[in-house]
Amino acid sequence: MPQLGCLARFFNRYKDEFKFAKENNFDFMQLWYDNRGLCLHEDDKDFINTINKYNFPTIIHAVLNINEFEEHIPKLLDILNKLNHKELIIHPICENEDIDEETLNKLNLNIKYALNILKPHGINLFLENNSKLDPIFTTTDEIQKIFSQNADLEFLLDIAHIDNINHLQELINIKYPKILHIADRHFDVIHEHLPIGHGEIDFQHIFSKLLPQYNGKIILEIVNKDSDIINSKNLIKNFLNTPNK
Repeated sequence: MPQLGCLARFFNRYKDEFKFAKENNFDFMQLWYDNRGLCLHEDDKDFINTINKYNFPTIIHAVLNINEFEEHIPKLLDILNKLNHKELIIHPICENEDIDEETLNKLNLNIKYALNILKPHGINLFLENNSKLDPIFTTTDEIQKIFSQNADLEFLLDIAHIDNINHLQELINIKYPKILHIADRHFDVIHEHLPIGHGEIDFQHIFSKLLPQYNGKIILEIVNKDSDIINSKNLIKNFLNTPNK
């Protein structure tokens, strides 16, 4: 059975997010990081001590612009070591320049830089595919290029960022994802993260045909009310437990 994770929502106190995750049998929580650093409720500083106090598994999701890697990868390494993490998710964005072949080459060099720093510490790096809202590391060709040049790089597949089911199949064929981001969406909306069952994604088909017997990590990227998260988790568990047809 895959490990199921939820978000540590930074607008809530960490103790409440920990309680929610534990009481609802989540295996871990995802922590948000960006150019401000770790993002938790302001009343929970110092964040590292707060996280370690509750001794609950976590994983960092770092949103980095392509010009922020050199500054933030060393900072992230320090945090990862203090939390005893062996995995890091990077969600690449590009806010300061046009996205073209040169931009993709910059991303490629930054990934190599990150791998060279993280791998000696036994830390696995996962790169997340983007939606068309910020279209870098989005298309099949872009994703193929990055993985073909970085053998040690792992794939986090965000299912809510796909264009359609064919796009999803192509991405799986390039690199099997060991972590999934799960949320629903309507395909005519450029970017959505809805509770499961509130959009158009056929998760039953995905887990029976495209990712049968999936056994990686699944993170529910849903920030709605608690009941939406719990209902989404139950639906995903049902899809995972439904025999292939």
